[in-house]
Amino acid sequence: MDNSMARLRAYQISQFFSPDNRPTQQECDEFAERVTEQKSAPTLVQGGSSYTVVAGDFVLQFRAPNAGLDLEFLGYIEQTYQGFMPIHSDLGMFKGLWVYKMRNVGGVSFYLARDSLYANDCLLLRQTIKDFARFFASAWHNTPKTLPLPDRHLLLSKYTTQLSLLSSGLPTRFHPILNRLVPRLPDILSDDWPLVPNHIDLLENSIHADPTTGRLTGICDWADTEISPFGMSVGGVENILGIPKCGDNGENRRTDHVYHDNHRELRRLFYDELYGVMGSVSERDRERVETARLVGLFLGSAWRYDGDGKQLPAGEGDYSLQYVEDVLMGSCEGYDG
Repeated sequence: MDNSMARLRAYQISQFFSPDNRPTQQECDEFAERVTEQKSAPTLVQGGSSYTVVAGDFVLQFRAPNAGLDLEFLGYIEQTYQGFMPIHSDLGMFKGLWVYKMRNVGGVSFYLARDSLYANDCLLLRQTIKDFARFFASAWHNTPKTLPLPDRHLLLSKYTTQLSLLSSGLPTRFHPILNRLVPRLPDILSDDWPLVPNHIDLLENSIHADPTTGRLTGICDWADTEISPFGMSVGGVENILGIPKCGDNGENRRTDHVYHDNHRELRRLFYDELYGVMGSVSERDRERVETARLVGLFLGSAWRYDGDGKQLPAGEGDYSLQYVEDVLMGSCEGYDG
């Protein structure tokens, strides 16, 4: 673990235990060891509203009083992505904190496995990508029919409003693609297109892989999950085809999403595997996956927040906007900004 990650982890743990009415880190560690009868240690990656430890075959997560998990909803997600995510069990409260136990999915976060997976012309990454495609295809086949669904008309209205706001607020070079997406929204919200649980924060630290084989061992951090059209989260593959890098043009610093040299070949591998596992995918289905991907990209990444926490369209110089542009240039034929 590099120094920046170590500092971030130490800061997050310190912040989580800073309120006076919370147990200490040591008390949480001791509780985890009593429950599992195994030695515990903080995971390499922590969150803003939780403290997570690994104890042998198990992971325990202590969550803030206002950040409890909806285990009924998680049950639907676990059925949808069986084999790709941990099964959560509720251990109740410990000194005011919610406690959940789950199996240790193994591997390490993609951030830590990246060098091994990228070596030898991405030899191991190819396995990760194929497994990642199977992860998404699992929702196509396995989303429970009993999953409570939002109203499709309300989603259509919500997405139309959000994309229209982005179209009026983002720089003009994004307007053509946004104006094409709005009339396509009914295609991904019709009754014959599935609504599924989508992980909306598929960053490197949520994706765990075995650095020796490339196998995807699991997807973590399901607190941010929404029911939305199939395909809206497949753009998460872009986060393993490229990495954020800081640059300096002499006047100001910026962070770009820099792709691996053969990202186009690897992206084709991903979609070939995805459509192969989905089975009997028509050309229209492929178009709807692409529409959903782009809608997910803009609705998930093209925003900034002002000092009061209000969501606004991203502006020039915002990393979120740079990320959207880099992904469009890397993944959309004919887009040149």
